[in-house]
Amino acid sequence: MRQLYAPKTYWNATKKQKDATCNGCGAKGGIKVPNTFYGLCIKKACDIHDWMFKEGETYADFLFANAIFLLNLCVIVINGSNWFTRVFRLARASKYFIAVAVAGADAYWVDKKRNKKMNITYKGEFR
Repeated sequence: MRQLYAPKTYWNATKKQKDATCNGCGAKGGIKVPNTFYGLCIKKACDIHDWMFKEGETYADFLFANAIFLLNLCVIVINGSNWFTRVFRLARASKYFIAVAVAGADAYWVDKKRNKKMNITYKGEFR
């Protein structure tokens, strides 16, 4: 069984702390998108992505958060799909990744100073 990757602060956070930051898929207070891919719940990948957007400090963190989002989506799909549903769910995962990579920058920089530093500040692990 493959595991998800997240910052250690996410794994150690309380439910209350996660609820304050994480809202599933889609922008908080904005566009809502399904938390499922053809019946498979992918909310945890979206919550981890929300957390990484909140904690990120650099442009590299933005890129890394999106890459980890795609990785976690793929892990959930591979773990929870058969040969038939896997194809459709992985295609949907790529669309979600493209959406955050292209349109997510404004949401990432809310309440933080924009910078172009290329260092990753997250300390994380697979669980």
